[in-house]
Amino acid sequence: MRRRTLGAVRPPFLHRRSVLLGMFAAPFGLAACSTDKPRPGVSGTATKGGPAPARVQGPGLPADLLDVMTTLYRGGTVPAERGVKAALSARKTVRGPVRLTGTTGTWKSSRIATVVHDKDVTLLVKDKRWTVVGGWWPSLKVARPAFRTMRVLAIGSDARNPQPVEKCRGDALHIVGVDAKGVGGIVGIPRDSWVAMPGGSTAKINAALVLGGARGQVAAVSQASGVPIDGYVITGFKGFRAMVSSLGGIVFVANRAIRSVEGFQIVKPGTNRLDAKHALALARERKHLSNGDFGRSANQGAIIKAGMVMAQKLGPARLASLLTRMSPYLATDLTVAEVLNLCASLYLSDAARVRNTVVPGSLATRDRQSVVLLGAAARSTFRDIRDGRLGT
Repeated sequence: MRRRTLGAVRPPFLHRRSVLLGMFAAPFGLAACSTDKPRPGVSGTATKGGPAPARVQGPGLPADLLDVMTTLYRGGTVPAERGVKAALSARKTVRGPVRLTGTTGTWKSSRIATVVHDKDVTLLVKDKRWTVVGGWWPSLKVARPAFRTMRVLAIGSDARNPQPVEKCRGDALHIVGVDAKGVGGIVGIPRDSWVAMPGGSTAKINAALVLGGARGQVAAVSQASGVPIDGYVITGFKGFRAMVSSLGGIVFVANRAIRSVEGFQIVKPGTNRLDAKHALALARERKHLSNGDFGRSANQGAIIKAGMVMAQKLGPARLASLLTRMSPYLATDLTVAEVLNLCASLYLSDAARVRNTVVPGSLATRDRQSVVLLGAAARSTFRDIRDGRLGT
């Protein structure tokens, strides 16, 4: 698949750039602009059967964006990507009032927008003009355009500022599956998994990031799992904290109290509202867990799910604003349209029902190191996520 660089982080978390977290949002005020002034060919023009319907209303949204949204709801040719344009060609127009909410922002160097009307969601990218790249429109009798299955590798680098995220170890590795129904599952991979490296050597799977950057990490995971990886997102400690702060913290339900190796309590039994500091501590902690790295990977997947819940509460209208805040801290090889569609999948998903699992393995010693050997049970889990969904 052709890759397109969107960010400044290279070799791009790299080449085709950029949830999840999850992956996975924050409020922004937008300057108001007048939306009720008639425009030639859009409002006040006579048509057979009476005057043309009024231009749609969207306080705070730019005029050129409202022009596209007016065409979408009132009729005409919508600037859209090929697959989306085909779906929209069969839409029913709306003659009644249409009042939009949404935000605009920037993902890397691209202008983006997410616009909502009732249960409709429209995803747009601006080059020379706004173009619809995805969404769903029940009010227009249009379902979501065909969405290809994606398996995205979420990489959490143990890079501390100012270390480059791609030259440190990949200590959090999760395959996130997404299909036409939304997020289909999260599969964690223990960082100590003993696997073949792209260059032919054998090492812990988290070493692939140091040896080959994000591309090397993707290659190692794909080779070890047999799962075709369609893209990656990567961040370090600073980026993780920034994303949690963008969401206003996360809610984590713990079965028991967990303390950090640094001596403070991370969570208490029950429901916890975690700030960036405590969320990062939870994502890193394994010394005080009975199942060590397996438990830590499970907690990392649970954090991704918690981020999904917080983003869902903010709603899809705020997605462009959320991505704007996260953009400086994430790198990816996904295109801007893929990022928008991938993140919008959150709003089609019941986060509580998204399965989060960690591939099992056995403890062993290799080259005087404690490692995890992946066997038949791990291969079964990997086969399950190949179609983007755990289970049915």
